Amino acid sequence: MSIEDNLRPSVMLISPSDIEEDIKKLQDKLKSHEELELNDITKLKEDAQKLWDFVSWLKVAQVQGVWKSKTCRHSINGRCNAWNISDPEKIGLTPDKIDESDNSKRVIVDKFPNLCVACPLYEAKRS
Repeated sequence: MSIEDNLRPSVMLISPSDIEEDIKKLQDKLKSHEELELNDITKLKEDAQKLWDFVSWLKVAQVQGVWKSKTCRHSINGRCNAWNISDPEKIGLTPDKIDESDNSKRVIVDKFPNLCVACPLYEAKRS
């Protein structure tokens, strides 16, 4: 092979129909990806709505817990006298939510009214 052979231009002929076919394939692939992304976005929106629904339910429960903590006859000075929690850490209660003033571990329902949400010992205060 001579130096002149290396200097000759190499030309490759491509027909317009080949390019059109490649463009069509790329467009189809792009459309497929767009559909997948749209499906993913729709799924994410549905999941987000489920989370909002769940959070709304938790807010309703929280409001009920606050109401019960204020109206229960066992709640005295913001402390639940119905429950003695022997191991508060085991159920996820931090020390700032526990009163140990009388050698028992009572929940401070002013700080943790969630305890009252499903309490089977709830009784309304009597006037």
